Amino acid sequence: MKLTRKIKKVQEELTAKVVGEYRHAIEVSVREEPGPFGIKIIVACNPKAHPGTGMKKVLMDEDGTTYGVHGESDLAALVRKKGWLNPVPDPKLFLRLVNLACFDGIAMLPDTEARFSKTPKGMEFHFVRIEHPSGRRVPMSLFFLGNLTPC
Repeated sequence: MKLTRKIKKVQEELTAKVVGEYRHAIEVSVREEPGPFGIKIIVACNPKAHPGTGMKKVLMDEDGTTYGVHGESDLAALVRKKGWLNPVPDPKLFLRLVNLACFDGIAMLPDTEARFSKTPKGMEFHFVRIEHPSGRRVPMSLFFLGNLTPC
């Protein structure tokens, strides 16, 4: 499948997911955005939605494979494909990728606390998610064990 057809198909799938969240007719906007590490981001959103809702995103690599909670594969597959297990990527850029893949890009994840650490099990990626509206800080980790635990 040509990449332009694949992008259109992904946009239609994301649009259907956004529309499926509502009981009434809504307008859905679709677009492509550049992402970290040269990854393309495909977005479908309800521009009139409340903040933190009505948004679906997937990551798309140069081959047209999609990644993330709405993609064909999870973030772990992208990490393995790109060879990011050794050496590890820039933590701030990787955190942005995690936000897009796992939280549709709308989570509050301060990049000052993003870090990789080596453990006896392998590599871990640590970050903090700030819950809305409480502001509670929730420590989170993704584990590299020859692969990455999915979001």
